[in-house]
Amino acid sequence: MSDVGSNTSDWERARKPEQIEARRESILTAARHLLDQGGVEEAGLSAIARTANLSKANIYRYFESREVVLMEILMSEMGEWARELAQALREITDKGNVSVVAQAMADTLESRKRYCCLLASFASVLERNLPPVSIKRYRADLRDCFIGLIDPLMTALPQLSKSQANEFLVMQAMFQIGIWAHANPSDSAAEVLNENEFSDLKMDFIERVRWHALILLLGLESVDQPRLRPLQ
Repeated sequence: MSDVGSNTSDWERARKPEQIEARRESILTAARHLLDQGGVEEAGLSAIARTANLSKANIYRYFESREVVLMEILMSEMGEWARELAQALREITDKGNVSVVAQAMADTLESRKRYCCLLASFASVLERNLPPVSIKRYRADLRDCFIGLIDPLMTALPQLSKSQANEFLVMQAMFQIGIWAHANPSDSAAEVLNENEFSDLKMDFIERVRWHALILLLGLESVDQPRLRPLQ
């Protein structure tokens, strides 16, 4: 694996705010590279340090932990995805068509493997070693991101109430988290799933997301408004 970080001597001389920001970005770039190569499991702190041409001790000068590095990437990726989805929803001309909205959800996730794998690890892995103050910040960012999608969703689907739009976004996210690992199995599991006996258990992440979004929207249209506590 080729290193993608800055030269170590350059980092040792960095003192100015813009240089510190460059250091942080180099660490984030190294982590993104590892995520793209092998997912969260490959993006350990030692691997990030090695890829960025740093020691682990130097990384702690800019990020409290490996989890914070990955959370920063997740929040950035989430913001980019949310902006893309919001724009796609606003551009829908066939208002009220749940199939078009379900397809938009799938389409905006198709090229965002990094975001999907981090979201799938949000509660089960990344939050485990974070202090409450960090969890509060990231949870607030996540909530604000989804709140920002409610109005664009209701613009595309005027038949939905705010409560129904809220519930769709929450339940879709939960589904994505749950299905990701099944659609991206380990090498050993993938070998088994390629056998004829188990081929029917293989999962296509994007197709499952689209299908679940469609079913969920049709269901929300046909039942009373959910009484769960809303995001907003």
